[in-house]
Amino acid sequence: MSSWSAAWSLLSRYRQPTQTIGRQASARLFGTVANKTVTGSTRNTTGTTVVRRYPSCMTRTDVALTRRRAVIYARQSLDRSGEGAAVDRQVDAGRRLAQAREWDVTEVITDNDMSASTGKRRPGYERLLELMRAGSVDVVIVWHVDRLTRRLVDLEEVISISESTGVRLATITGDLDLSTDTGRMLARILASVARGEVERKGTRQRAANRQRAENGHVGWTRRPFGYDRDERGSIKVITEEADALRAAAEMVLDGATLAAAVRMLNDKGLTTTGRRVLRDAEGQPLRDEDGKVRNGPHLSWNVTSLRRALLNPRYSGRVVYQGVPIPDAAGQWPVILDAAVQERLTEVLRDSKRRQQQGTEAKHLLSGLARCGRAGCGAFMFASPMMSKGRRWQVYKCRVCYLARRADLVDDVVAGTREGDEGVLISRLSQPDAADLIAPSVDLDSLRTEAVELRQRRDDLADLLAEGLLSRERVAEQAARLTRRLAEVEDQMNAALGQSPAAGLVAAEDVAAAWEAMDIRARKAVIDRLMTVTILPAGKGQRFTEDQVLIDWHTPAEAA
Repeated sequence: MSSWSAAWSLLSRYRQPTQTIGRQASARLFGTVANKTVTGSTRNTTGTTVVRRYPSCMTRTDVALTRRRAVIYARQSLDRSGEGAAVDRQVDAGRRLAQAREWDVTEVITDNDMSASTGKRRPGYERLLELMRAGSVDVVIVWHVDRLTRRLVDLEEVISISESTGVRLATITGDLDLSTDTGRMLARILASVARGEVERKGTRQRAANRQRAENGHVGWTRRPFGYDRDERGSIKVITEEADALRAAAEMVLDGATLAAAVRMLNDKGLTTTGRRVLRDAEGQPLRDEDGKVRNGPHLSWNVTSLRRALLNPRYSGRVVYQGVPIPDAAGQWPVILDAAVQERLTEVLRDSKRRQQQGTEAKHLLSGLARCGRAGCGAFMFASPMMSKGRRWQVYKCRVCYLARRADLVDDVVAGTREGDEGVLISRLSQPDAADLIAPSVDLDSLRTEAVELRQRRDDLADLLAEGLLSRERVAEQAARLTRRLAEVEDQMNAALGQSPAAGLVAAEDVAAAWEAMDIRARKAVIDRLMTVTILPAGKGQRFTEDQVLIDWHTPAEAA
């Protein structure tokens, strides 16, 4: 026997005839019911005359004036079609019940596509409670108690209001008189059964979702950028969006900022698939006539949304369920970013130094690089505006001890920003032994040999799969491991060979001209790799001198 069948079996012992409840309610409202009958007031479907009993103090005119005010409330949790058909059916059934009972429907309230078990706001439900508290309704008509609420805490609120106002609850399957102990007990039983159904359904749904994820099938509530579904429901790639995402990944791996990749996406006219919820002046979501939340246009890309997209395991075909990877599951959808590419993206985007510099484009050479030279401090110094003698200056300022020095003067010492002044950096890199600053500190020959072997072993996996010596899963596992190691070896080779702005500057015929051709971010990368700049404090009233800027050159191992 199902839980609902058991509940109804119990309820049948306590249910009262509908007309009996009506007479008792009339007695409470108007006094003793007399044996006076009035014929011809209404007729049922067979055409026979219905005999009505009214209080002895009332005339037929009084009866007409005391017709009960009814409010119909309808709700459904999930409207897949968006047409609100289930809600309409509930309203129609409610109108038929009101007509049969000779109640006047004063208002129809709906909450479409809204759950009654999550505790989230339901505007229609809140409106209904307001009418009940104000005494503007005599009867609330619902399809079933679970359409009104599935939480006992909400039911207790309804019961409390009904006890104080005398509002009745009428369902299509029978009335509940909440002013009596029996009616309240039945309502609580029904609400408890409804809550149990919600919990059991949730358990079954979670188990089904887990099973689908293990089989490589993952659903979505919002279309992911780069993917969509075809007419058969299969996942397909949106070529323009996928190409743009790959281009953004290449830009980041080549050293570009997320902000630059964001501009590229927005310049192409591509937007995210997210939309902002429209809200009123009080911050509450706006809803349409069916109760659905209204959304604005699709949002543009920003640094945060692009970072999340590039690191989303979905794009490399990996399955994640509730934030936990499922290692043995293979995603049953096309891959946009290779696993090796996404792993390198993870290393780059989660690098602490990069995160400190992320945001708007760099403007000041030593901001975030120079260190405070006050004893016991050593914190990084950042560019900040300062007023002095009516003039506005940019200074490098320590955020701990507030030591500050004019940025243009310090930059001139380090890089020679003034015309005709080379600065310490340009002067040192123009020397014949400048290459010693970035000399390789690893065995390049060994790294090259290992890289060749790794590529050959990865290529051989295809032959092993074709000959049946390895399974497809084993080949995929070995290929991923070899690809990760190859990326590590190539990174070491790139660092040793000096594939950085510093290496290009050392190899330039005209170091000063090459420096001038660099953008500010490349210049910062050169300084960060080759030296540590420390700004020392000066005595009160002392003017700035070059001695207040201390430069420590990195060793080749540190530079690499």
